[in-house]
Amino acid sequence: MTSMFSDFFPGGIGRFMDWISGQDKRLDHVFSELDTFFQNILNDHLKPVRRDGERYGIINVMIDMMEQERDGDSFKLTTDHLKGMISDIFIAGVSTSAFTMIWAMTELIRNPRVMKKVQDEIRTNLEDNKERITEQDLSKLHYFKLVVKEVFRLHPAVPFLLPRETISQVKIQGYDIPTKTQIMINVYAIARDPKLWTNPDEFNPDRFLDSSVDYKGLNFELLPFGSGRRICPGMAMGITLVELGLLNLLYFFNWGLPEEVEAERIIIKDNDMALDLVQVTRH
Repeated sequence: MTSMFSDFFPGGIGRFMDWISGQDKRLDHVFSELDTFFQNILNDHLKPVRRDGERYGIINVMIDMMEQERDGDSFKLTTDHLKGMISDIFIAGVSTSAFTMIWAMTELIRNPRVMKKVQDEIRTNLEDNKERITEQDLSKLHYFKLVVKEVFRLHPAVPFLLPRETISQVKIQGYDIPTKTQIMINVYAIARDPKLWTNPDEFNPDRFLDSSVDYKGLNFELLPFGSGRRICPGMAMGITLVELGLLNLLYFFNWGLPEEVEAERIIIKDNDMALDLVQVTRH
């Protein structure tokens, strides 16, 4: 994510430095490209031929709301509003899914037993020499889904859910929480709570073999996408991106560490949203 000088110095000096450095020009160029891209998405959904035969999704819902508005409505949706909402879903879903796949591959490479088990399942249940992986292939895989679930548990894309606010006074575990208190839910800490999970810091998809716990908002011990009315609107897209991306990587390629590097000597370093594999030096 690129930072602008005006992010830190909102006054005239920040905007001036953005102009001098060329950040303004680059930002305008990126905005123009994204605006055109999202406008093409809307245009594609507005085509009558396409709309008759496509699945009804969130973009269709937003377009229908815009088309059903009346002159007296206090608030009117515009295409700019729709493009803004599509941008939030699309950009947030792509970046967080990419980070999740990096974590998944890192954990699998550090755990060769799990890597072999999941690749054996994939290559046994999917036909040989496939040229393309589809969503239908996902329904044939069980252990693979457990691997994805364990990645979501250990490495949620965001550690805190969107803020909530209490609508009345409540007492939780001896603490009095007044009305209109803003609540931050730490899903990272919940997913690593030893009271809820056995060996919580260990990457072990087998923990879900006989468990009905899922990550879609119904089980409060696992909330990578949140829950309730403020659940992540891009959850379906994010899950699909992670599953299809990871499945392609595991089906078409064999993965492992260089011969001179042992899995036990690899630690994970989280540094400024970038994940690095670091070899631990023995003394």
